[in-house]
Amino acid sequence: MMSNIKRDENGKYRWTGTVDVSYEHKVFKIIFTVIGGMCILFIIMSLVMGGDMLGVTLLSCLGVMAIVGGVCWVFNRNAGNRPQAYAMTEDYIIFGVGKTSNPFSFRSIKKVVVYTSRNMIELYQLVGSGPVFVSHEDFGFVRDYILRRIPENTEVIYE
Repeated sequence: MMSNIKRDENGKYRWTGTVDVSYEHKVFKIIFTVIGGMCILFIIMSLVMGGDMLGVTLLSCLGVMAIVGGVCWVFNRNAGNRPQAYAMTEDYIIFGVGKTSNPFSFRSIKKVVVYTSRNMIELYQLVGSGPVFVSHEDFGFVRDYILRRIPENTEVIYE
């Protein structure tokens, strides 16, 4: 029984899922790793090119890390409360709405990871991935709908 999923007159299924806190923390770790690595690279470059730029480089890196940390802190305060809109048809699933929407064709999906305990399905294309967050009541419907439409050679992992 679907409780949060609505089907419109065009046949699209629409729902809103809450982004999982652990997924957001994973994204924060990736962001800090990438930016931290870039800062280390810049510091090494400033040492190699001459020590006179070391102070400016250190302060710049600290400033960037502080700004990124502040943005992540704001998002972390709202972690678990941020809704994500979805729309699903016979051919594709759309993450987000309007200009920020990201469609995934079922035919282009190469890997699916089903996280039953977290009510999340992660879809992987050749380039890019996207999480699908679903309420507990609707998880089975969305999982089965997606799995019936992906190519037969798609890797499916249950965790």
